[in-house]
Amino acid sequence: MRRSEREVTSKKEITVILDSCFSLHVGFYDDGHIYIVPVNFGYTEIDGKFTFYFHGAKAGRKYGLIRKGPAVGFECESGGEVGTAETACGYTTFYTSIIGEGFVSEIESREEKRTALNCIMKKETGRDTWTFPDIMLNNVGVFKIVVSGLTCKQHKR
Repeated sequence: MRRSEREVTSKKEITVILDSCFSLHVGFYDDGHIYIVPVNFGYTEIDGKFTFYFHGAKAGRKYGLIRKGPAVGFECESGGEVGTAETACGYTTFYTSIIGEGFVSEIESREEKRTALNCIMKKETGRDTWTFPDIMLNNVGVFKIVVSGLTCKQHKR
């Protein structure tokens, strides 16, 4: 990272930043093009390893790209406050961001889907004790990204 003084390496700090992010932007390679889609997400961190979870339809471009190849990139950010100055070159943006890559796959088992959906709901609501009827679990696509690498950067005021 070029601006090493802005790098965040503490897993605890990274989870605080993830909790503040509104959505995860997932990037797919699509035959010479890049397709990026924002998704609501949840995550787990076990022994320093992150896994992200999101859901969607079992149809469409995103679903087709997930089935086509597992490698993805991702990004999320929070903050975004502009710091003003007397000169144009003095302006800056205060933010936190996480950028990385990993491997996406569809979750097939109902129990793992329940766990993943509760991770998403915990991030959104603070509660992870939701119930999901089998009919819904059969119809929704639930996906996980096993993170192979990420960097976190924070530019504070």
